[in-house]
Amino acid sequence: MDKKFTLIGVLCIVIAIVLGIQSYQQEQKALQYRKDHPELFAANPSTPASPAGTAATAPASASGATAAAGTAVPASPATTPAPVNGAVTGLTPAAPIPPSTKVLTYELSNDYIDVTLTEDGGAIKSVELKKFPAQINGKDPVIFNANAPRPALSLSVPDPSRANEGTYWSWTGRTAMAVAGSAEVPPVPLLGICTLDESMSTPTSKTFRGKTMDGLVVVRTYTLSSGNEDAYLIHQTTTIDNRGEKPAPLTRLFVNVGMAPPPAPDASSIAKIYLDFTYFNGASAGYVTAAEFAERPQMLFGLIAARRKQKDYVYAAQPTPDLHWVSVKDQFFAAVLTPKGILGSGFYVRGVEFQNDGALETTVSGDLELNLGTLAPGAEKKLELNYYVGPKEYVRLDKMGDNQDLVMQFGMMGGFSKFLLLALIAIHKVISPLSPAWAWGWTIIVFTIIIKGGTWPLTAVQVRSAKRMQQFQGPMKALKEKYKDNPQKYQTEMLALYKKHKINPAAGCLPMLIVMPIFFAFISVMRTSSEMRFQPFFWIHDLSMPDTIGHIGSFSINLLPILMSATTVLQMHLMPSPTTDQGQMRMMKFLPLIMFGFFYTMPSGMILYYTGNNLFTILQQYLTNRSMAEPVAAVDRPKTRRH
Repeated sequence: MDKKFTLIGVLCIVIAIVLGIQSYQQEQKALQYRKDHPELFAANPSTPASPAGTAATAPASASGATAAAGTAVPASPATTPAPVNGAVTGLTPAAPIPPSTKVLTYELSNDYIDVTLTEDGGAIKSVELKKFPAQINGKDPVIFNANAPRPALSLSVPDPSRANEGTYWSWTGRTAMAVAGSAEVPPVPLLGICTLDESMSTPTSKTFRGKTMDGLVVVRTYTLSSGNEDAYLIHQTTTIDNRGEKPAPLTRLFVNVGMAPPPAPDASSIAKIYLDFTYFNGASAGYVTAAEFAERPQMLFGLIAARRKQKDYVYAAQPTPDLHWVSVKDQFFAAVLTPKGILGSGFYVRGVEFQNDGALETTVSGDLELNLGTLAPGAEKKLELNYYVGPKEYVRLDKMGDNQDLVMQFGMMGGFSKFLLLALIAIHKVISPLSPAWAWGWTIIVFTIIIKGGTWPLTAVQVRSAKRMQQFQGPMKALKEKYKDNPQKYQTEMLALYKKHKINPAAGCLPMLIVMPIFFAFISVMRTSSEMRFQPFFWIHDLSMPDTIGHIGSFSINLLPILMSATTVLQMHLMPSPTTDQGQMRMMKFLPLIMFGFFYTMPSGMILYYTGNNLFTILQQYLTNRSMAEPVAAVDRPKTRRH
């Protein structure tokens, strides 16, 4: 048994160490991978590569692929139906804007955002978030959609000439599978140059006019929020007027939601987890991550082989429209597109590659597909959109309604995470006037004291029960020896011993029922809530990141995990051991090292909470040990018969 626990402990340590240093190895391995395989990367990664070059990588067969639901999915260009000549199949895409054309831009601004509008499709070139610097102590703000392949809220339609390009991921019901390109995507711009209508523009509103190749007149108006509305909200209205003689099909109209900012070269693996396209169908949220479009270098000490990216884009369409909103987001900021009075019928997502200081990074851009029906000659159709571009703050997103708070991506501990974040915000309002610079750090400390105070009685029961079980180890061991051939009798005698001396073996689990959900909720809150971003506390420069104080080569030195492990060792030393099993005791000695490796790259705010909780538990154990005045009754060992 001792060897078994020793082996388990060693394996846990190895796994913890691997998890702890994995994020530091990924970037070095990725750099080496790019050097060894230059043929896998485009010459100009900042320009999105055409998916046509990877069409050969799509799984294909003469008979096509069939989804689990029984619906045949096209697997080659030959099986994809082509547009029928003379039929109303779609709108004509705009001709590309010549590079020599001067495209004018215009500004809409308030105290929180600076929106740059462009004549290219009468859309949003970029959105600056004035209150949030891109780097610690930096002056440049976070910019959404900067250098994106397409302006945000631009309109697009399918281009039959580009059908079947690339590899994509298609949904049939709940089943996903890789297939060859689709005639429905990739979408291409519907509008070219749209001119500003000065007569309809104001300091808080801009209106553009454009005309499609089919003769449709399109008027696009952008208005900043007003009154009690959120300052990061932009209202957009598109009016389409069919002045031609033929019906205009608006059944496949795509609206671009924008592009999330590409990750920084030194971004952690945690930051990249939240870089994705999010969609909400009224019941649940789904995510298409940037990792799905990126090459995979060798990882985990070479145990996983290098792989070229498997997808050029992701396309999903539903027979019955059900998408309430879509979003592109990173760890702390999001752009959320919500159509008013209509549901989306599908979405299109692609990966976009960038060069950041010599490192190739991948982010995501996406479109919402809408079915506006067929517009008769002389008729007019109006499309209204709400576009939020701002921080991932739960209170803001919750006020927007329609479950937009799911952008936070709290995961399975969503309920606890929301409660915890609201509690932290309430405490912060009280503390911020007293210590503006370190308010969030003190907020975590005060919250820890409150939680510890609430669980104090349960922890006291745990300590008392542990001390009693420690004193009764001799009698319990004797019972085990006496009834080793009669397990049922042994259990009966053990329960009688517990009852007689008021021992509760389950008491040690009681505090965990409260502490562990809060602990995991803390991880989610620290990882994705913009409130914690760039918030300092003593030597900690950012509560949402590890508290790095130096480096040894490429390995960072994080102080808080070291303090956390030290307090864990001291806490275990003070806590009475309820068992004499040497294997279990040896396993417990490995626990601080396992935790050290697992939490080494976690956000410092979460580790600050855990370390504070350890310190208060140590204080409680010390006080509880001193206050246990009542002596524990002596217990006679069970008598054994002499033969």
